[in-house]
Amino acid sequence: MITLYSFGSSFNLIDPSPFVVKTHFLLTQSNIPFEILSGPQYLQKAPKGKLPFITDGDKTVADSFFIEQYIKQAYDFDINSHLSDQQKAECELLCAALEDRMYWYIVYFRWAYDANWQVLKDTLFSRLPFPLSKIVPKVARKDVLKALRGQGTSRHSQQEILQIAEVQLASMNKVIGDKPYFFNDQLSMADICAYSMLGNILVPSLPSPLQDLVKHFPNLVRYCENIHQTYYP
Repeated sequence: MITLYSFGSSFNLIDPSPFVVKTHFLLTQSNIPFEILSGPQYLQKAPKGKLPFITDGDKTVADSFFIEQYIKQAYDFDINSHLSDQQKAECELLCAALEDRMYWYIVYFRWAYDANWQVLKDTLFSRLPFPLSKIVPKVARKDVLKALRGQGTSRHSQQEILQIAEVQLASMNKVIGDKPYFFNDQLSMADICAYSMLGNILVPSLPSPLQDLVKHFPNLVRYCENIHQTYYP
């Protein structure tokens, strides 16, 4: 049986990590039996130092992209099988844009935005024993802030980050329109990636300028609420 290693449910989400949500969502749609082990302590066992990762018998697969590929090959499940070649290419580009850009906006407004850092710290690390509960959050935040700087997001002002995000959100809002899904009125990887990101902005009780910005796009709000209520009520 597959075991999915995650941070654990919080903020009304199955997980505060968009990539764990993505993997969990994919596994639930595959109907492959799996179990979940949750907690930040599993970061120490993660092959790449990040969650999620899965184990399946004697196999360990890290990173949501490679987990998706493993599910395709080992279990012959492709959630994009109903898409045309053109749609598959568009789906890949949409997921890449979300994961390479939108993800970092989420990270910024959780880890660098002081109003939400305390909430995040209490939620993710409060179960750790002393003194780890004091040490680990400081080290983790320092590492994340360094990553934000290296990736480039935190080199912008908060207003500039929101300006970049607004362009991407406006494009998504136009593409989704009044459709229930991005392609063929059927769930695809584009929807799993979109929900994993949008859900992590809209659903949690973590108010931020980013959450306020997304709420200005009614198609995205409706779309996200529909998927949340359908698959994660």
